[in-house]
Amino acid sequence: MIEKNRIMTAIESLKDNQGFKVGGLYLSPGKDMIVVVGQTNYNDPDNLNKRIAAKELDNVKAEFTDYRNLVKEFNDYFTDKEIKFCLAYDYGMGRIELCNEFNGKITWSYNIKN
Repeated sequence: MIEKNRIMTAIESLKDNQGFKVGGLYLSPGKDMIVVVGQTNYNDPDNLNKRIAAKELDNVKAEFTDYRNLVKEFNDYFTDKEIKFCLAYDYGMGRIELCNEFNGKITWSYNIKN
């Protein structure tokens, strides 16, 4: 499990308009929101289907919720913020967004098969 100090450092970085990696998530300030990015477990995004990608996106949200439940200050910081959750594929030199969820709606950013 992630240390409380690491989560507290993430809050300070976000307040300074800087991104920060916590556990398997990368948190970054976006325009009027916080973007929470998690990576797919697949080595090739073409092997994913929408059901699997949606499940992995749920895992990103669950990990973020775990951190909110673990540290009160972390939870308090996000109380009045909009949050966009993203699932990405990291190809080594960057990331490709596969899908995201904002306000309960999933948007497919990559051509993932049904």
